[in-house]
Amino acid sequence: MYWVLMLEARCPECGKKALVNDEMTEVKCDHCGFTSTYDDYIEIMKGKAVDIVDNFQMNWDRNPI
Repeated sequence: MYWVLMLEARCPECGKKALVNDEMTEVKCDHCGFTSTYDDYIEIMKGKAVDIVDNFQMNWDRNPI
């Protein structure tokens, strides 16, 4: 019996589950059709993380506790 495990990722376009291929070279979302190299996907997600932090900081600066 063989188990096939696919690494899952979050699609940066639609937020649904995307799959990373076995070679860790491509990310694909079957829901919206997003496709990217793994390296580009990591850069996209790093940019999204920076945006989240920046938005949090701006909100914190306006409404400190």
